[in-house]
Amino acid sequence: MATETTDYQFNTPVVGTEEDNWGTLLNENFQQIENCFNGTTEVAPNLAVGFWKVDDFAVTSTAAELNKLDGFTGDKDDLNLLDGAAPNTVVNNKAVVYGSAGQVQATTVDLGNWTVTESSGVLYFATGGTNKMKLDASGNLTVVGDISAYGTV
Repeated sequence: MATETTDYQFNTPVVGTEEDNWGTLLNENFQQIENCFNGTTEVAPNLAVGFWKVDDFAVTSTAAELNKLDGFTGDKDDLNLLDGAAPNTVVNNKAVVYGSAGQVQATTVDLGNWTVTESSGVLYFATGGTNKMKLDASGNLTVVGDISAYGTV
């Protein structure tokens, strides 16, 4: 009497018996296999961690880890922007991740023609690459050029 495989219920004829059934049983198996390949029968692969392979590499992510990507519409470049990013820190060529209070630490802020740079507790304001003003931690302000008080902008 033929038995069935556990996962896909393929017929497994018992050696030494069923002399007249081997051809029929094997033909049924081949039809089941063909139905799996052509989409007639749904295949339920074994996706246990480490068992599923793509190009000979075992997929080691759990279902929970893969489900974290559910709904993500970006691509690898979007994900790479986060790789190496850190909260409250500006990392060159990476996404900016604000700190828990909404802050970002940076040593230079580029505002187009103007930049504001912090160095050793001093803020330098520059335009066109030339410092025009500095403000130190004691509140001392040094300006290149004239100062207008009580003017209008």
